[in-house]
Amino acid sequence: MSKDEHGSVTIIVNARPHSWDDNKIIFEQVTQLAYPAQPVSAEDTVTVRFSRGQAGHGSGTLTAGRSVTVKEGMVFDVYRTSRS
Repeated sequence: MSKDEHGSVTIIVNARPHSWDDNKIIFEQVTQLAYPAQPVSAEDTVTVRFSRGQAGHGSGTLTAGRSVTVKEGMVFDVYRTSRS
């Protein structure tokens, strides 16, 4: 993992860069970065897909309560749908 002088990496969440200081990130943290002013409700379904991850885990889907090791330039796409 390539960290800057402050010990953080830049990850991309829904096309927006974010500085991240830990070596792992969990589903709920990615969701909050994607939708900072919109808490997820029980009527929402959220899907988190990632790419450009660590060797052996370069891409995949992150599920609730699970984590993934981050690296510089890792990309997260967060999709949120609500029941009508």
